[in-house]
Amino acid sequence: MALTQSSWRGMPAWTLESDRLRVVTTPDPGAKITSIFDKITGYEWLVAPADRPFQPVAYGAEFIVQDMSGWDEMLPTIKPCRYPAPGPYLGAPLPDHGEVWALAWDVEAEEDSALTLAVEGRALPYRFTRSLSLADPATLRLGYTLTNTGDGPITALWAAHPQFTATPHTRIRLPEHVTELVNVRLTHDFGAIGLRYRWPQATTQHGAPFALDRVAPPGARNCRKLYTPPEIPVGWAALVEEPGDHWLCMAWSPDEVPYLGIWVDEGAVNNVATAALEITTGFHDSLETAWGKGRSPLLEPGAIQAWTVTVQVGSGPLAAPAQPSI
Repeated sequence: MALTQSSWRGMPAWTLESDRLRVVTTPDPGAKITSIFDKITGYEWLVAPADRPFQPVAYGAEFIVQDMSGWDEMLPTIKPCRYPAPGPYLGAPLPDHGEVWALAWDVEAEEDSALTLAVEGRALPYRFTRSLSLADPATLRLGYTLTNTGDGPITALWAAHPQFTATPHTRIRLPEHVTELVNVRLTHDFGAIGLRYRWPQATTQHGAPFALDRVAPPGARNCRKLYTPPEIPVGWAALVEEPGDHWLCMAWSPDEVPYLGIWVDEGAVNNVATAALEITTGFHDSLETAWGKGRSPLLEPGAIQAWTVTVQVGSGPLAAPAQPSI
């Protein structure tokens, strides 16, 4: 397993590689992970910017103006909103999909098989780091820290935004105890925000059967965003490509990262079909809404919030993974 300097779209990048995995990330823009490639199956798990060429974006831009590829980090919100907590930042505007995806990150540490990138908040006082390493040849380990660098408490939500490749053969897998999802986006099929639907075989608000664990081709021009119920702890989620049964599985500790959103885009926003397993520290896409529901964390001055995520690839039957530890 090795870490080497490389390039992506003419920009400096880093490649982490084993006999099974090749992972590429670039500090600018936004510490984007541009590739998670399974060398055994020859399968690229992240959407490439082939149909939407990469272009630099300005701070505060709408998320959809960029190339819509790869894995971006969302902090301190997903939907644009006003900062909701009492204090000097009350009412401050928070950009679409947060701000760190559009900022250049610094290389904080590099070793033979690990890379740590860091960024300073602009809308709020924080320092955010992400380390990448390989726990084993088939498992990518991501370690995160969020430090409050201000003089008062702040609230912020983080969410992963990996735009995974999805085909008509893709099946979204969740733990067996998950039996329903909560709608958080107003759509034709699922109606008002807050409505709950059976998982995986749902019935739309119009009475039509709907397979929530499947992804239609981009010609469907459809999308949906649902969360696992906030009171139900979830520690893993996966994508399985059938019938070959090669898979990618994300795992985490629900004590560290309590919530999971599932974004499916069937050509409504992106040019291709994607499925994003958006694990997050806040329940709801808007920090303002999450704070109002008491479901976004509060970080005291100088405090550090840390969490770990693993991404494993494999072939054959998928077994429920163990939760990662720091």
